[in-house]
Amino acid sequence: MRVRVGVVGGGVVAQAMHIPNLSALQSQFQLVGLAEPSEVVRSALGARYGIGGLHADHHALIDAGGLDAIVVASPAGTHVEIVLDALAAGLHVFVEKPMCITLADADAIVAARDEAGRIVQVGTMKRYDPAVERLLEELPDSAADLRYISVVVNDPEFKPFFDASDLVAGTDVAPEVIAAGRAAEAAQVEAAVGSAEPDVVRAFSDHFLGSVLHDLNVVHGVLEWLGEPLPPAVVSGDWWNEGRAVAGSIRLANGARGDLVWVQMLDTFEYRETISFFFGDSVRSLTFPSPWLRQFPTIYRRSEAVGRTNVARVATSYTESFVRELVHFHGCVADGVPCRTPPEQARLDIDVLTRMFLAST
Repeated sequence: MRVRVGVVGGGVVAQAMHIPNLSALQSQFQLVGLAEPSEVVRSALGARYGIGGLHADHHALIDAGGLDAIVVASPAGTHVEIVLDALAAGLHVFVEKPMCITLADADAIVAARDEAGRIVQVGTMKRYDPAVERLLEELPDSAADLRYISVVVNDPEFKPFFDASDLVAGTDVAPEVIAAGRAAEAAQVEAAVGSAEPDVVRAFSDHFLGSVLHDLNVVHGVLEWLGEPLPPAVVSGDWWNEGRAVAGSIRLANGARGDLVWVQMLDTFEYRETISFFFGDSVRSLTFPSPWLRQFPTIYRRSEAVGRTNVARVATSYTESFVRELVHFHGCVADGVPCRTPPEQARLDIDVLTRMFLAST
């Protein structure tokens, strides 16, 4: 089955990843529509990828018909409305992280998914990285000997990885459309954590939910594999530098601690992202490249004593997790494969990150 798909949003992740990947996966997908408020962007992408149905918003895309599924790559504050509208129209949904901003909206998406009988897959692509899969396959039977979890990310965002000509920029979006999107996001953040101040929106929506969520999702996957009760207890949270740096800590049932730190580094060209699991007899770590670097390796490293020698084994994966998650989405829609990153999992991530943010106030 070739899935007929439309994309909502023509921003960075759509241009750099989803639209090129959908276009390349010719045997699995037919890219038939794009909804994007910038006429400049949608026309350029339509011409580049041969997309016939070009629309100003998701309502027009859905109303045009001819779709089996949509990929939601619009700003976070728009996700819940688009997902619910798509499910109501009988469409399957792939939605970029964060799935939504509030727990109430997460519950609404789960309920709508169940009522529609359709797939909702969340774009936490690291779950599809072969290096992460290798880590999971080698884990012990339980978390009893897990002593500590460390997540450290320093992120220069987009600047080092794109020239001005790499992405189509749209400066023609109506001011009222931009204002409405920002207002919706701020209202959802206020509903989630009690404030709509710009620094709060940046810290919670952009960076707890938009950045730390990726790494927490991997941590939750490891803990689930180990049989650890979820969600973990949240013991602290913090944010500073106008919300451009965030942190949170969890406590496991055996008393072990996990610390997660993400720092925006816009004036550097250095990206580092490492998740490490310290067991009593080994250290198992994942080192990720920037998500914007295609075919760059994720490195899984396992270090442990063998006799009187410390032995470190390294596995390197170049396979694109952005591609593998779309192939998985096709399998879910066309073949009934169980979804690896469903809304319930996204709700767990949002719950823990919300409690981390609230612990900081």
